Amino acid sequence: MSVLSRYVLFQTLRPMAATVLVALLILLAERALRVVDLVIGWRGSLLAIFEMLSYLVPHYMGFALPMALFLGVFLATARLAREGEFDALQAGGAGLWRYTRPLVLLAALLAVVHMLLLGYLQPWSRYAYRAAVYGLTNVTFQTLLEAGRFTTLGNTTYYVAELDANKERFGRLFLYSRLPGGEDLVVTAQRGRVELAGFARPLLLRLEEGVQQILPAGGGGEGLPAAVTMRFGEFTTDLRGAAPVGFRPRGRDERELTLDELARYRGAPPPHIQGYEIAAELDARLVRSLSLLFLPLLAVPLAIGRRRGRRSYGFIAGVLVLVAYNQVLSSGESLADDGALGTGAALWLPFALFAGLSLWLFLHRALRVPDPAKGALLDRLVEGLIARIERRFA
Repeated sequence: MSVLSRYVLFQTLRPMAATVLVALLILLAERALRVVDLVIGWRGSLLAIFEMLSYLVPHYMGFALPMALFLGVFLATARLAREGEFDALQAGGAGLWRYTRPLVLLAALLAVVHMLLLGYLQPWSRYAYRAAVYGLTNVTFQTLLEAGRFTTLGNTTYYVAELDANKERFGRLFLYSRLPGGEDLVVTAQRGRVELAGFARPLLLRLEEGVQQILPAGGGGEGLPAAVTMRFGEFTTDLRGAAPVGFRPRGRDERELTLDELARYRGAPPPHIQGYEIAAELDARLVRSLSLLFLPLLAVPLAIGRRRGRRSYGFIAGVLVLVAYNQVLSSGESLADDGALGTGAALWLPFALFAGLSLWLFLHRALRVPDPAKGALLDRLVEGLIARIERRFA
């Protein structure tokens, strides 16, 4: 790598890293309030808060990385142009493409990272976050349980005679539950403890020295006992009095599927997901990742600015283009997800227009000499518009 390429990348990576850090802090701060409220409301621990927030990092990195790349390239290029370093590079024979080439290579690397985020990390982290919420909200039993009182949760009624301060260990348990088949389940135990096996599993009861009795629906039939009784030394059950059942398998939602799974299901979707939902999710991820390749071509010409212009409107124009493009992609993804529009018109057409606009701006800046008269005319038009707005709202 040449000295020029290293210098350009160094000037770009500093503001880009700062943008990623600030964006993550802002995005996580908004969600952290809801996570803290959820965890504290269900008597979770501080470790659960950080674990759930870590599951959100890949999701927000997918939003922060494209904007960070654009701002990094724009701010670095604007500083070099403002301080005359860009003129020195061009005087030394380094044209606009020579300057932009390491930025395009950086964008290609970040596009691969972005595709890994959207294609693999986000589906797993989204599923892990939902499993964490499921496991956390199963602590309802631990929250409501009180010594010497009957507690009913769903189809199950509990009674404990003794309970420690942390509501984790208890003595002399009585449990009654109505099973889905109509049978009645009664469990008694001398002692036990509450145990959270993990966010992907429900809350468990570890019981010791007790009796489990199942009463058939409508009483025992001919030749069958009226009740099935079992004594145990140690027994594990979930809050329904049955065998422990974990969180649902991954893949119920198309957003929980990886790129490989989406590509495999595109021709033959699973029963619970429509084919157009698979296509919309797959193409939306590809379009958003491939869009990073054209961000340097958009940011560089907007950052250089006009030679004799008093103002530079490149930053505002670039932000407006990116915001509008993101909204168009979001709307197109929703239309494709509902089956109202194909992914070609809803996603790939806006991507082609965005790529064409970026390429045209770059070639227009690289192959044509700027006209100062047009810059002065733009300044006068904007100044006249601002003056009219000030007079109207004065």
